[in-house]
Amino acid sequence: MKDLHYEELILRGLPISKGIGIGLPLFMVGGDDEPPEVPILKKEVEAEIERYRRALDQSRRDVENLRRLSLQEGPSEIVAILGTHLEIMQDPLITEEIEEKIRHSQHNTEVVFRHVIEEYKLRFNTEDTYFQERVSDIVDVSRRILSYLRPLSRISMKEMPHNSVILTHELVPSETIEATTLLVSGFVTVAGGITSHVAIIARAKGIPYVANIDMDLIRRLRPRSIIVDGSEGVVIINPTRQTLKKYHQLKKTHIEEYKLLSDTTHLRAETIDGYEIRLFANLENPKELESALQSGASGIGLFRSEYLFLTHRKIPSEEEQFDAYRKMARALKSKPLVIRIFDIGGDKKVDLHHDHPDAKYFQSIGTELNPALGCRAIRFLLRFPEILHTQLRAILRASAYGDVQILIPMLADLSELRIVKALAKKIQAELHEQGIKTAKEIPIGCMIEVPSSAIMSDAMAEEADFLSIGTNDLIQYVLAADRANPSTAALYHAIHPSVLRLIRMVVSAAGRCRKPVIVCGECAADPLMMPLLMGLGLREFSVAARHIPFVKHTVRKWRILEAYRLAESALEYTSAAELKAFLDSELRADS
Repeated sequence: MKDLHYEELILRGLPISKGIGIGLPLFMVGGDDEPPEVPILKKEVEAEIERYRRALDQSRRDVENLRRLSLQEGPSEIVAILGTHLEIMQDPLITEEIEEKIRHSQHNTEVVFRHVIEEYKLRFNTEDTYFQERVSDIVDVSRRILSYLRPLSRISMKEMPHNSVILTHELVPSETIEATTLLVSGFVTVAGGITSHVAIIARAKGIPYVANIDMDLIRRLRPRSIIVDGSEGVVIINPTRQTLKKYHQLKKTHIEEYKLLSDTTHLRAETIDGYEIRLFANLENPKELESALQSGASGIGLFRSEYLFLTHRKIPSEEEQFDAYRKMARALKSKPLVIRIFDIGGDKKVDLHHDHPDAKYFQSIGTELNPALGCRAIRFLLRFPEILHTQLRAILRASAYGDVQILIPMLADLSELRIVKALAKKIQAELHEQGIKTAKEIPIGCMIEVPSSAIMSDAMAEEADFLSIGTNDLIQYVLAADRANPSTAALYHAIHPSVLRLIRMVVSAAGRCRKPVIVCGECAADPLMMPLLMGLGLREFSVAARHIPFVKHTVRKWRILEAYRLAESALEYTSAAELKAFLDSELRADS
């Protein structure tokens, strides 16, 4: 009788990192088992704190060594992530909190760690990817520290057998950083996201990765060999000889394409017929500015300024903000720096220290019945004008050091733009009276992410210096589909006739007023969307820095006339399914 365990089986999951991995399956057990709870005597507290400090110092040395090696030979993305881990280890607030809890609870460090991590998870219980990564980083750092407090049996990535495909519930950055393509052929996990730090590391190292796979099913199948197709999100268990031959060829082709892609950073982002497309980077952490420029960015098209303080539990002073903006403007050397003023609320909760005068009210921000439609972004700033005033002063002062621009998020009415413009003008006059220099003209732009601002884009374009289409939120609001809700995730997609028509409306309005318009959203990184957007008349895009080489590669494969024709045909479709089918057939035929 045929052994069914060894028949080929194809599983579909979430594609995280492109490429083909072929190898032997290796299951990794998790390191998150519950630590034993050990009460300690009052006289033992200081010794327990000293044990924690030793583990912290050893962990810090580990990360510093890894970062030193990465600076010499590793991708800049990995250096940035390790830098974040060092910051967490050196954060006095976290260290003081853990030490204080050890003293107060009189329990071992391992248990205190567990409680602190759970508190952070509750505090940052949001769909915002930045906060998810912040929690993930803290969990990862705690695992490293715990490994010195309580050695774990989990095998290191440096000790993997050659040609291993790692199968586990979830990966963490610190162990993924140690993986090499010489030993690890691919990752397969149950949990994992496209924007996670693990995903960034896998892509930087060129390791294929697929998530959302049923690990229990794979265990029951007792696989002998496995293929990971990170481009299509496919995992093949016990592939046949014919399948292996096919994927070995695909792997060879992919390696050749990747090598070609990595060599295009210095090339211009222009179409075959010579039309220049300007590519900018979205940025959350000023420390990632250098890697954004190395990726080929023409500047920063969207700096999410709220991330300067959201995890520090205090709103930064004017001087703190000015110092950050000035350093960025100088580093960009006349390249644009578009600073989006604080986009607080919605999925970005404000967690201020309890002694802050507004702490009680701020606790309600982001916790309304429908926070996406609540007091967020410009609505929040107009409710707290002193915060807006301080930020505008800092930005205007920094404008003397580079091409600094202001972007207003979630505008729903023209009056909101007029208020910010008037306030900026007033502050600029005050600064000049005080002998403080600013740029002569500071462009102020509108974020088009609410349907009302898209519909009124002709009026917005008349008074704004530029328009910025925030596709992530615009799609969510237009389709009334929460992008973070699994029940409506299938309804949330950029390739929808209504979204295309609104974008065309905004581009036309900006064109009539001779104002620049830029797309700030991840849909520009979609190979299906990018030709459409160019065909609708867009010439400027801002995406995550890691996407820039891929977007540039897409741009350089197209002619503008072809993109126009594609967009004209796409606008004739009236349903998302038909439109996607059309694009799939057209672009596959063209590739």
